[in-house]
This record gives sequence, C-alpha cells and structure tokens, in this order.
Amino acid sequence: MRSPLPSPVKTLAAVAAFTGLLVLAGCQSGPNSRPVPSVAQIGSNLKCSTGDHGFEDGQAGWGFCYPGTWKYQPGVYSTQGPPVELDLTFNITDANSGLFAYMIIATFERGGHTSLAAWEQAYMPTAPEGQRISWGNAAEALKLSDGRRIALTQNHVVIMELHSGQLTGCTTNLGTPTPCHLDLEAQMSSRLDTWKFTV
Repeated sequence: MRSPLPSPVKTLAAVAAFTGLLVLAGCQSGPNSRPVPSVAQIGSNLKCSTGDHGFEDGQAGWGFCYPGTWKYQPGVYSTQGPPVELDLTFNITDANSGLFAYMIIATFERGGHTSLAAWEQAYMPTAPEGQRISWGNAAEALKLSDGRRIALTQNHVVIMELHSGQLTGCTTNLGTPTPCHLDLEAQMSSRLDTWKFTV
C-alpha cells in the first residue's frame, strides 16, 4: 500500500512548479535593470517552446515541458519496493478549454540492471510488448502496447502513464454529445524530446 512521502518541502516545490508560481525580487538600478528571480526557477534549464513551461524534479531525476495553459494539483507517493518507487501524480486541467486528465510518472531504482529488458524481467515479467522510441536523453525507451512509456536512465527506470478524463455533457459543433477529456497522448507524445533525465 502506498503512503504519502513525508517530504513537505518536496511537495511544496512541486506545488510551486505545477501552478506556475514565480517569485520575483525587486529590480536592479541602471540601464539594464530587470526583475531578478529570488528563487531558482524550476525547469529553467529545459528548452521549452514558446508558451510552454518547464518542470523538473531533482529527487526523481527528470524534467519536461508542458503547455503553459495547464494547471496541476500534484501528489507525491512512495513505496519501499523492491525496487524503491517514487510516484508523482498530476491532476491536470487545461485553463483554456476546461478539459482535464490524470498522469502518473513513476521513478524506480535501476539497480544493477544494464537494460530495460533485464529490469522488466526482474520487476515486470508480464509487461506487454513494446516498441522502441526516443524519449529525451534516456539510454533506452519503449512505448508499451498498453500505452505506458518506460525509460532507462543513468540510475533509474521511469514509467509514464497517461489517463484522459471522461466527463460527459460536452457537445461538438454538430450537437453530438462527446466526452470532455484532455488528449494527454497527443500533448505529451509531441513533447518527449523535451525530457531531460539527470540521474
């Protein structure tokens, strides 16, 4: 059973990053004066497209870009393993459309495994077949047939699981009822190259 990770500092950092809070200090005097951040900008070293924001988690060892219109309610959980697992969960709402979705990014210890196949054999022996993909700077990555993505990094294995919300009551321009959900697959698959795995 998962229990909340006892790290209020970590959770606070995640909340600040996901809600787009940025605290700015006063301006410097002189001809080149500009606002100076009073705290480090989380995700500032990611190369995000115009309009996107960056998020990084130093403990999990990864970061990525996401649409600037997204608002998040984060959650952090851990298990003792084996392997030790750190899950970051994201309740996502697109502020422009009102559509919503849910995402889980699980980070596991890699241990002594030298390949994804070896790690999967040890911890996910019934995992579905996968297709090789490029995912940021991961050493190896697969998209599993169930839609999850799995990456082998320097010290971790990262699994991303995407869930679109299903709220009825929305209609198309033709008046046909349709689910109100944010297409996370389209949004995240187009940003896989922005991921940076640091450990």
